[in-house]
Amino acid sequence: MRWIPRLLILTLLSAGIAVGLSYVLKLEESAAVFRMNKPVQVTEANIVDIVSRMPLHLRIRSVEVSRTYVSIDLIAVTTTDKGDTMQDVYEIPRSMFAASTNINQVFVRVLDVSGEQRGGGQLLVAASAKRDKAAEGDDRHTPVGLEEIQAYVDSHYQMTYTPIWKERHRSKDDKL
Repeated sequence: MRWIPRLLILTLLSAGIAVGLSYVLKLEESAAVFRMNKPVQVTEANIVDIVSRMPLHLRIRSVEVSRTYVSIDLIAVTTTDKGDTMQDVYEIPRSMFAASTNINQVFVRVLDVSGEQRGGGQLLVAASAKRDKAAEGDDRHTPVGLEEIQAYVDSHYQMTYTPIWKERHRSKDDKL
């Protein structure tokens, strides 16, 4: 019979700790460590945090932020895989729209910096994604594989492929 008061004290102590921790989390919600992943207003002050959470394969060359759009330039080389490039072109607008409340359009450019074009780089692929167009379709289905991702970006984003991109990947596809 002596275990009933001990059990009651332990239960009250556990409940008190749980309530205390939930209160601390509400107090510290402004700190990035305690913040839930809810959409926020994207600014120059927090764009680095948002972009650094994206699972990207290519390196980022530059990021430009406005009140309603974000422009991101990625760096590719001759050996960059087409699947990695298309995955990043798909992932950047998806992540940006999910993480923001004010971004309505995302521009992504993939630049080739291999060879003699070291200074500026040559454009390979450009994508323009609008929030309303990207939201169309089934959000529950995530494209898997190069063909599905390619079909998704071609149908939901405004895509531009340069002749360099087409030639580079046509020759790789012919070798397979």
